[in-house]
Amino acid sequence: MLGSVARKLRFFGFDTWYTKNKPDIEIILLGIKHNRVILTCDKDMYKRALKLRAKGTLLNGLGDLGDIAHVFFIYGTMLSTFMHGRPRCPACNGRTVEVPKSGLKEEILDFAADHKFFRCCGCDKIYWEGSHYKSLKALSKRIDGRILELLKELSLYTVDYSAIPRLDFVSWRMHLA
Repeated sequence: MLGSVARKLRFFGFDTWYTKNKPDIEIILLGIKHNRVILTCDKDMYKRALKLRAKGTLLNGLGDLGDIAHVFFIYGTMLSTFMHGRPRCPACNGRTVEVPKSGLKEEILDFAADHKFFRCCGCDKIYWEGSHYKSLKALSKRIDGRILELLKELSLYTVDYSAIPRLDFVSWRMHLA
C-alpha cells in the first residue's frame, strides 16, 4: 500500500526499506534494531510500535503527496532541506552514482543523450534526469506547499512551535509497513 511512497522517498534520497510480507512484530523489532522510523497505515501496528518505544508515524494512506507531507510535518522539517542529497534507487534502495555517457549502452544514449546518468550500485539499473525526474522535483515543491498549509492550520490552534519535533540529521532512515 505504501510502496509508491517508499519509491518516492528513495528518489528524494532517503534510505527506505519497504516490505509487505513480514509480521508486524518483526518489522517493529527491525525498526528498533536499525533505528528506523516506521511509517504505517495500520493503527494496531502503530500502537504496538509505540508501546515498544519504536519511532513511528501513522499515515492515512490517502495519497503520496499527503502522506509524505504528513511525515515531514510531523518531524518538523521541509522536504526541500533534503533535496541536495543523491537519489537512491527506487527499485532496490541502493545508492546511485553519476556515470559518464561513454560507459553506457548505445540504446540508452540514443534515447536520452542530453541528461546526467546515474547507475545503482545495488541492482546496476541506469537512471537519468528526464521527464520523470522533473515531475518528481515538481512533486517535492507541492509537498513543501502542503507542509506550509499544515503549519498555517497549526498556527490557528497554537503558537508553541517548540512542541514540534525537529529532524536534525540527514541520514534519515525509515521503514514502510
